Amino acid sequence: MHLSIFSIRFHHILLWLFLKVCPAVVFTQSPEVSFEAYTDAKEVLTGSYFEVTFTLKNANGTGFSPPDFKGFNEIAGPNSSTSMQIVNGQVTREMGYSYTLQPKKEGVFTIGKATIKANGKILSTSPLSIKVSKGNAPAGNDADNAEKAYVVVEPNKYTAYPGEQILLDFKLYTTVSLDGYDITEEPEYRGFYVQEMRRFNSKTLREVINGKQVTTKVLRRLVLFPQQTGTLTIPPARIQLAVLEDNGRSGFFFSRNIKPVFIETDPVTITVKELPSPSPESFTGAVGLFEFQASVNRRQATTDDAISVTMMILGDGDVKRVQPPQLSLSDSFELYPPKIMEENITENQGGLIGRKMIEYLVLPKFPGNYSIEPSFSFFNTQTMMYENLTAGPYNLQVKQGTDRHISQIKPQEKEDISHDIRFIKRESLLEKKGQYLMDSPVFLIAVGLPLIAFIGLYFFKKAKINSTQLEGSAMRTKQANKMALQRLSVANGYLQNGLSRAFYDEVSKASLGYVCDKMGIPLSELSKENMQEKMRSIDIPSPLIDDFIQIIQTCEKAIFAGMDNPADMQNIYDRTVELIGGIEDEIGII
Repeated sequence: MHLSIFSIRFHHILLWLFLKVCPAVVFTQSPEVSFEAYTDAKEVLTGSYFEVTFTLKNANGTGFSPPDFKGFNEIAGPNSSTSMQIVNGQVTREMGYSYTLQPKKEGVFTIGKATIKANGKILSTSPLSIKVSKGNAPAGNDADNAEKAYVVVEPNKYTAYPGEQILLDFKLYTTVSLDGYDITEEPEYRGFYVQEMRRFNSKTLREVINGKQVTTKVLRRLVLFPQQTGTLTIPPARIQLAVLEDNGRSGFFFSRNIKPVFIETDPVTITVKELPSPSPESFTGAVGLFEFQASVNRRQATTDDAISVTMMILGDGDVKRVQPPQLSLSDSFELYPPKIMEENITENQGGLIGRKMIEYLVLPKFPGNYSIEPSFSFFNTQTMMYENLTAGPYNLQVKQGTDRHISQIKPQEKEDISHDIRFIKRESLLEKKGQYLMDSPVFLIAVGLPLIAFIGLYFFKKAKINSTQLEGSAMRTKQANKMALQRLSVANGYLQNGLSRAFYDEVSKASLGYVCDKMGIPLSELSKENMQEKMRSIDIPSPLIDDFIQIIQTCEKAIFAGMDNPADMQNIYDRTVELIGGIEDEIGII
């Protein structure tokens, strides 16, 4: 009996934990079932090979039947695979069947439909078309294959407007096998707001370029939003490729031979055009493709109630540039400044989608029936025109409240003027009543003394503040070296624990903080050019200045690219300590 009760309670606890931990899994709608075919080649050469994959998503399938691979030799397959992902509480399952095929002759061939049974239905894929051109399969690895790999930085557009989304791919082209890559020098993206994509199509693909079979793969994808007009250039990036070489030996006791190859990408130029003029008065800076929605929290209210009008802006442009739209209302309402409720960016289908929610508080002044129609204007990059989106209209009925903040009579209504107009007296008698208090010396002295005291106190406090600021500036100058060493001590702790991003961030703060404190540069005015100019003005040697700027740039690139080599981190730490000491020796206390 006790065991049964314990078992029931235990199951209740498990059920409670499951509902707490996985509520999204329990209540999320089941994802859509699909059965699709993919190939990693658009075009192949005779003698080469490619892969075809049939994938069933979000279902368990039975009775898989492949198509007839007429015109191809089956090199391998079928190879089956299964996978499951949980993203934001939504479970996605996949079943896959893959084949490696080799074309028999030239021509255009069609791979027919594959079928499978899932959820009581027969599902089929769409046919695939493959072009086979004359050629030979890539030769085996040799000494020259290590050079047959390069990376191209490819934007999806070379002309854009400020705030328009640009996808920038680092695409690999290779005819040899690679073990990995590393971006050793990140280019500067001046004039752009940059965000790195985490999810995009990074599958390998075989393509025919200039009559040669090559393997391509998108190594990295960035999203750029231009922030200014003109011709913007992205400098070359330096990339190290790890090329696998065939040393003629294989087996458990023989390791792979890896040759490092250093390459440099070509610069990329993007033209950012001015938006068409004139722009509408309602334009708030949105450029791209956008959607607009709005809502009103109530349709009936009194003159005592506040009404909330919420607008949602959704699009692929830079939402940070989008200002709150103007809410046009009559004088019968009191409108408060808008409030940004939400602003976020999410990844969707290989790009970014921005979402911005804005709330307006509205107070009706007078009873009556009104209509609210929010609107939003943006520049459509497909039609190249300004467009205006509206929501509503939302009808609002306002009743009389408790007179806490309303006017009883509108300006158009008649007023009682019986107390406003008086008869004009035809005769008047003027007589002197004596000296008024304001004309007496006692009154003038009583009023003047506080004013004089206030002016004196104001100038005294201002002089004291200036003196304190000077003393604080001098103290920061003297303590600059000490504060920098304290920050570097913290950075050393991150170094010992292998926290690369925190380490480079702390080294950067220590270096920049040292310059600001030592040379009296406000943080708001700090820039590389300003630092160099200030250091030259106090005769710091050029080698020290160059080393200092190089350390700052290395930290910036490391924070962005995620460099975590312990040897490089130790080198940066030692150089920074030595460099700050060298500057102290040159200028001392200034």
